[in-house]
Amino acid sequence: MQTEKKLEASGVTLAFSIDDNTPNVSLGFSTFHGLLFNILWQRNEIQIYDIANRGLVKRLAFESEGNQGVGDLFGIHVHSLDSIFLFGQSAPIIYLTDTSGIVKQRLRYVAPEGYSTAFVHPSYFLSPPIITGDELLVKTHVNGNYREFTNELLSESHMVYAINLTNGNVRFVNHRYPNDYLADGLKHFEPSMAKGKDKIVYSLFGDHRVFYASSFEEELKSKYAGSQYLDARLKLFPSGGERLETMQYMNTSSRYDNLVYDPYRNLYYRFAYPTLDITDLNEIQRLRTSPGPFVIMVLDDELNVLGETFFEAGRYMPNNFFIHEDGLYVSINHPDNPENDEDMFKFELLKVIEK
Repeated sequence: MQTEKKLEASGVTLAFSIDDNTPNVSLGFSTFHGLLFNILWQRNEIQIYDIANRGLVKRLAFESEGNQGVGDLFGIHVHSLDSIFLFGQSAPIIYLTDTSGIVKQRLRYVAPEGYSTAFVHPSYFLSPPIITGDELLVKTHVNGNYREFTNELLSESHMVYAINLTNGNVRFVNHRYPNDYLADGLKHFEPSMAKGKDKIVYSLFGDHRVFYASSFEEELKSKYAGSQYLDARLKLFPSGGERLETMQYMNTSSRYDNLVYDPYRNLYYRFAYPTLDITDLNEIQRLRTSPGPFVIMVLDDELNVLGETFFEAGRYMPNNFFIHEDGLYVSINHPDNPENDEDMFKFELLKVIEK
């Protein structure tokens, strides 16, 4: 019999002082061995904080051009303190640095025809790159008019490809979109990818299932992992193309978001958003900076749903979080939270409890 596990607010908070040029809501955080990495697009900078000492320990400021230029920073992947990978939004170049901030290597590659360059975003449908041998596995986007995608076309499209870190050669791996994702009609088809102890797992915007395989060479299998707080039948992309309907679909309909792996507890956390009844465009747009209620599901290493927790709006910023040996820390700098502090990153610890 499975033991129910869910996340519960502990009341324990963690705060880091920030300077006047650092927003108190991040684009996204990365962690490595007790260090918290924050990326600042507007300054082409990576900040490194010591979690135990709650302080800034280093800034890595990068030039856009020149001998040490890296273009415009978009995403990072901290493989080790000696191997920090930098990614732009569209340039097919990967930069390798370390905590010195010196660019040690540039790797140019050619994205497969019909696909984007590596899409490494610090918080949007998180999909951290995965290193396997001498290859870097990265999420990609298939090009084309969104509204013209059919189930057949999408099911033949890849979510990931591999970049050889020695010579820049690129190859597809065997992880395509589910063969029935658009069977009932058009849906937003953004995936979030997480590598667990022995699985690569995907969660998609509009599907209660998760998809998994033990390697990139195997075809994906599926498992139902739906939230009780979401509509049983998830909405389809509105056919009219009107802005209000599209915004409602993307921001107020039942949907899944980030999937992340907790290596300390061998668990997965699946973030989800319940349906909201909002018809005012300004209120919908405000959800981007002031998120509504959300859910975090807890899945075990076999992708069984152990439990889930509903969080009311107004306290947490669900796209600002990091996993630590203590548990899951989520930002409490929601604009409507009285504890919101413009001079600090502030987090509350959510701990896994057994029921």
